[in-house]
Amino acid sequence: MYGLDEKRQEILDFVDNISNEQASVKPDEESWSILEVLEHLYLMEQLVVYQIGKALKEGDEQDVSEKPIHRTPDRSRKVAAPEAVQPKGEFKTLEEAKDGLAKSREATMFLVHNKEEETLKNRAFPHPAFGDMNLVQWVEFIGWHELRHLDQMKEVQESIS
Repeated sequence: MYGLDEKRQEILDFVDNISNEQASVKPDEESWSILEVLEHLYLMEQLVVYQIGKALKEGDEQDVSEKPIHRTPDRSRKVAAPEAVQPKGEFKTLEEAKDGLAKSREATMFLVHNKEEETLKNRAFPHPAFGDMNLVQWVEFIGWHELRHLDQMKEVQESIS
């Protein structure tokens, strides 16, 4: 659904091939470690779930245009992560990160399960780079965002090897 499972599996396949030691190394002071990237993905999905829930309860119906979210993995355009989704060192191991990601995904699927697609398309909230996006696009964005950061984790792995 929404392509989330396939994209998440790519993340899990990648982290299955690295050690906790590798996952905790930062390439430099300005960059995130792989564990921090995973925490960012967890925090971001939690925030999206919260915002979707809020939009379903309190949001007004609105018609917004489709955004080119499929371009999200393109890392040539840098976007600073909002403070709320910057890692704080919550995960110490890859297992903790995988558990967190499993919980955030469960919350996502629980929230959108049995919702009418029309309802999801008629509610929206703003994305920092794309502007107002409907809830269907927000759910799809989670997967595209993960692919963006999969490339980042691969870059981190290369730089510390």
